[in-house]
Amino acid sequence: MAETPSRRPLSVAMVSASFHPHIGGAEKQALELAAALQSGGVRVRVLTRRLRGLAREETMRGVRVTRLWCLGQKGFFNSASFCVSLFLHLVNESLFYDAYHAHLAGSPALAAALAGRFLNKPVWVKIGGGRGVGELSGSAKTISGRLKLRLLSLLKPRFVAVSQDLVEEAAAYLGRVSVQVVPNGVDTGRYRPVSSARKAELRRSFGWPADGLGFIYAGRIAPEKRLPYFLEAWAEAVKKSHGSRAFIAFVGDGIEAARLKDIAAYERLQDRVFLMPATDDPSPFYAAADVFVLPSVSEGLSNALLEAMAGGLAVLASRVGGTPEAVAEGRSGLLFAPENAG
Repeated sequence: MAETPSRRPLSVAMVSASFHPHIGGAEKQALELAAALQSGGVRVRVLTRRLRGLAREETMRGVRVTRLWCLGQKGFFNSASFCVSLFLHLVNESLFYDAYHAHLAGSPALAAALAGRFLNKPVWVKIGGGRGVGELSGSAKTISGRLKLRLLSLLKPRFVAVSQDLVEEAAAYLGRVSVQVVPNGVDTGRYRPVSSARKAELRRSFGWPADGLGFIYAGRIAPEKRLPYFLEAWAEAVKKSHGSRAFIAFVGDGIEAARLKDIAAYERLQDRVFLMPATDDPSPFYAAADVFVLPSVSEGLSNALLEAMAGGLAVLASRVGGTPEAVAEGRSGLLFAPENAG
């Protein structure tokens, strides 16, 4: 039987400038949310850029992914052409979609907001990044970025932020717009505590010490995460704890990975510091550790933080962004000021 409008399931366009296999916090949440909505009976289609080597159409975890034409691989013309393709697609497929959800307040969000205004459809824009390092503060540094922010504030889509910290930043850059706090979600069936026997088994498989307190960081090894700074402080603390078998693992890739290796070599802690490549499934690494560390100078609400907490890890993190909202200090973790090495 053909679907009637009254019986047709809700249909949502998930808009993201980049998507899996490009892994970041926004891309990961877009996929998780799309899959969760799809399993709940909502029809979801992800709309993203068509980059070299990627299929125009594919299905991921039951979610249809459509990669739209764009010029080149990066830069202004790539972004502008994708926005045009996106706007035209939303107009041409206006009968299919009931709502648009843009991940990050970048140029694609502007195209979605324009289409929503033109077609009278609801639009949600998720603000990402940490305060001072996300797309809002970044956009404010350029003329085109400030124009984009001004247009978004005039079009007034419904904004979503993962923390109160980003609500305050949105007020500074977007003015009087509606922003609702909706924290990131975690699949607790996938991220959960394991037995001590399983933890020991995982440590052996990774080549980590069988005993001792295991610290872990997972994510981009980027400057704003302040990982070399943290490792230096951690190394000093380990040396003062004579007989300690503590170790630390960094799971991910980034421009500061070489610095971490250099610090480990300088401190003669190569047998205690482990660099593991980025992975789509960090859950076994969390399960093998005891403490999750997040020394960032700025955060929105870290997916890795929530995944590690779901896995039963204690938290040692800087008191920034949404972290204090997620961590009950003294109960589920310890927080510190980003500049406080002690």
